[in-house]
Amino acid sequence: MNLDTQILSILFSFIYGVIVSYLYNLNYNFIYYNSYLYRISINILFCTDLALIYFILIKIINNGIIHIYFIISFLCGFILFSKRYKILRNIIKVRKYVKKSVNK
Repeated sequence: MNLDTQILSILFSFIYGVIVSYLYNLNYNFIYYNSYLYRISINILFCTDLALIYFILIKIINNGIIHIYFIISFLCGFILFSKRYKILRNIIKVRKYVKKSVNK
């Protein structure tokens, strides 16, 4: 893999980490404030979708070769911008799941 492709892949991983941080904070209420089964299904779908999109795009950029520094770049982008997008958690309000009892 040549140097241009590596630099493009590192920049893509960093920017994708920023995007994932944004989406994580935007969907935070859906991931953590509902019933247990709903949280598990949303979390699995969220992680699977983001991983598939990352691997499809990295396959387009450099034929699917992933190095450890791509993952480190992704984590740096996620960690650096996770505090900045924390205000997005207040935009979407989700009611907590409450079971209603049925009186017989």
